[in-house]
Amino acid sequence: MKRLFAIFLAALLPAAASATEHRQGPLALPAVIRMLGKGQPVAVTVDLSLCSPVPNDANPSKTRGGLRINAFRLTDDGTLAFADEHMTIDLDGKPIVQFLRYKVRPDKSAQFSMTVFSLPPYEQKGTTLEFNCALDRGLSFFPTR
Repeated sequence: MKRLFAIFLAALLPAAASATEHRQGPLALPAVIRMLGKGQPVAVTVDLSLCSPVPNDANPSKTRGGLRINAFRLTDDGTLAFADEHMTIDLDGKPIVQFLRYKVRPDKSAQFSMTVFSLPPYEQKGTTLEFNCALDRGLSFFPTR
């Protein structure tokens, strides 16, 4: 009986650790930098409805999304920067590539921008969309596996 209980307990420990990980709230910037520096996976989520468009008279957005940070840059002033690019299809069914840039400063301010290029000529479509966000208000980090 003790052996069965030990096996049952051992099976529950990874599930408990996983549940704890998912219940953990957003990470502070120093924790994000520390985790990335150790090669640990970190995810970022963005909710543009909580961010301000730049310039201020630009159209707001309700777009939300997220990704795992694959590569990053940390500058001497403590700014964390990272980017993502991916191919997709626009509303007209034509292939495009989107470049997403993120920059988070130690004062918890954050900038997000998106530039779209048509494929295959790699010609920019429209203007770059930019938003000012804040850490835990529009942009949040979470541990991931």
